[in-house]
Amino acid sequence: MPLRALIVEDSEDDALLLVQHLREGGYAPRWRRVDTPEALAAAIEAEEWDIVFADYTMPRFSGTRALALIRERGLDMPFIFVSGTIGEEIAVQAMKSGAHDYVMKNNTKRLLPAIERELREAQLRRGRKRAEEALRLLQTVTQAAAEAGDVPAALTVTLEKVCETAGCALGQAWLPRADGVAIECSPAWYSRGGNRVGFRTASLGFAFAPGEGLPGRVWATRQPAWVSDVTQDDNFPRAPFAREAGLKAALGVPVTAGEEVLAVLEFFLDKPRPQDAQTVDLVAGVAAQLGSVLQRKRAEERLHYLAHHDALTGLPNRVLFTDRLKQALVEAARRERLVGVAFLDLDRFKTINDSLGHGIGDQFLKAVAERLARCVREGDTVARLAGDEFTLILADMGHADHAAHVTQKVLDSLAQPFSVAGHELYTSASLGVTLYPLDDGDVEGLLRNADIAMYRAKERGGNTCEFYAADMTAKAQARLALENALRRALERSEFLLHYQPVVDLKSGRIAGIEALVRWRHPERGLVPPAEFVPVAEETGLIARLGEWVLREACEQCRRCEHGADGTPPRLAVNVSPRQFQQGSLLKTVTRALEDTGFDPRRLDLEITETLLMQNAESVLAAMRELGQLGVRFSVDDFGTGYSSLAYLKHLPIGHVKIDRSFVRDIPADTNDAAIVTAILSMAHSLGIQVIAEGVETEAQFEFLRARGCDAIQGFYFSPPLPAEELALLLKVGRPPL
Repeated sequence: MPLRALIVEDSEDDALLLVQHLREGGYAPRWRRVDTPEALAAAIEAEEWDIVFADYTMPRFSGTRALALIRERGLDMPFIFVSGTIGEEIAVQAMKSGAHDYVMKNNTKRLLPAIERELREAQLRRGRKRAEEALRLLQTVTQAAAEAGDVPAALTVTLEKVCETAGCALGQAWLPRADGVAIECSPAWYSRGGNRVGFRTASLGFAFAPGEGLPGRVWATRQPAWVSDVTQDDNFPRAPFAREAGLKAALGVPVTAGEEVLAVLEFFLDKPRPQDAQTVDLVAGVAAQLGSVLQRKRAEERLHYLAHHDALTGLPNRVLFTDRLKQALVEAARRERLVGVAFLDLDRFKTINDSLGHGIGDQFLKAVAERLARCVREGDTVARLAGDEFTLILADMGHADHAAHVTQKVLDSLAQPFSVAGHELYTSASLGVTLYPLDDGDVEGLLRNADIAMYRAKERGGNTCEFYAADMTAKAQARLALENALRRALERSEFLLHYQPVVDLKSGRIAGIEALVRWRHPERGLVPPAEFVPVAEETGLIARLGEWVLREACEQCRRCEHGADGTPPRLAVNVSPRQFQQGSLLKTVTRALEDTGFDPRRLDLEITETLLMQNAESVLAAMRELGQLGVRFSVDDFGTGYSSLAYLKHLPIGHVKIDRSFVRDIPADTNDAAIVTAILSMAHSLGIQVIAEGVETEAQFEFLRARGCDAIQGFYFSPPLPAEELALLLKVGRPPL
């Protein structure tokens, strides 16, 4: 049986005699004799010993001094006096000092039984000690890891406790990558002295596939792995760095939760050592306990992440954005710096959502989020508040020019096409920017200012940035007051209709009338449609207003007399995109026709070509159902969108109306003249009639008549008229020229 024996003895012969007794007793001793305190200390430092034999008295040393030195170092190994001079009284005193037994040199028959007993007792003591240490370590690690703030902190405290308990020189943790193809060294590590920065840096640069290196091997097998000397291991690519750092033996253990490997813990000793089953079991037990802690930590981190980030884009949400903005304001106040807050709303995003579906829309928003994140510095923040609304925190600015630079960078970035699921998509954005502390001093005020500035950018047509100015607040308040008054206007019957004639150019008679809504505000008088209709569109009130206009127009025009030639004019009513999108247009039109008794064959519903192209399928279905009732459609503002006349021939379209922006400068503007001529030519080739809007001069009138325009409307013939005046005009049959 192997036995590592340290012999404190000044006599070489007595030491050899003791070794002979050990061999006769069945032991195979590997022994060393020392006879000075210095030699004893060196022997203890160089090797671990199973047992110590000591003479009681020596010329330069004593057994009691040797016993004291061993106890001072906290070593627990059997210590047996083997002496020829020790008496009973001295022996008892020695036992009280910590010796485990004593044997007289002239009576060695007690030697072997004493050795067997003390080795057995020492093994039991060490077993109990290891169990106690393991229990304490488990309790300490579990509590410390549970109290740690996050997964890296929990790993770090575990590595520290294990290294201190197991005497490891270095410990570090490896985490599987999100893609599952490799395992990487995490920020968590601990070192007990020595210069291991080089090894640590090298480890951070490695990524191992399953089976590669010690971490990859443990990750693949889900079992602990021991390497006696990593500097001699063929499957340890970091061997040169380990040799330089003085690292030899290594142990890797998996941290698991169910079938998943959450991490791999890697520990190193500064000396070569064969596999130590007890150390493996100790560390594996810690890793098993750590698995449940990390699983809980990851769940907590996931919940915290979801509470502070947008689920679609991964950007900070309103909660985290507000918290970061507060921190940025505190830091800016301390350092006397500026903070920019930008509010961004995508222009025409609804077009993508409605035409391609929400799935493509979501992918598009993710692509936008990635571009926005690349436009700002590391210390800035991009957040998604809702829908297509994003916000930016431009922290720690020295000058307002930085905000202008970033917003221009954003606009330029978004101007580039997006490739999403095989579609090439384009967008732009409206940005509003406000500055702390120049514009406001708190989070709420800054967000309000940025929002107001963003709406000003939208009013300017989008694809631009507006910086907040104080007068914007007054305008925003006025707009809010207008919105509130608009909500009450329907209930208070403040709306009325005017009608503008549509004149047939061949007969010169009134062929139709267009119903135009007016708002008679109790304090402001008549409010221009250009002022309140966009507000009604944004707030959704346009649907209720549109329903009222349709019903009122049908009722008033049903009572109108026929024209002078006995032919009743057609009634044109504008339809908002909101009415199509809500899916209730068919029901609304049918009910209005039934309730008023108006002939559906006299009704034209005017839609924009932009609506037609953005919502092709849903619009087409509604148009076909209404077409079966006899209702016809006109395409308003034609030429301002992207539709084609060839597409229109498949729809129940009676007319297209050339937008007034093309009519205004004809015939002087040759480009507009060419566009109008082309529209007339193509429409007539498809059997579609054309109405020109906004005709105000004789030159415009003559140009359009010469090129075969079918009908016109505008102030050249008549402004919009109240119903009573319209009735008189219809009796005449032709407008005053």
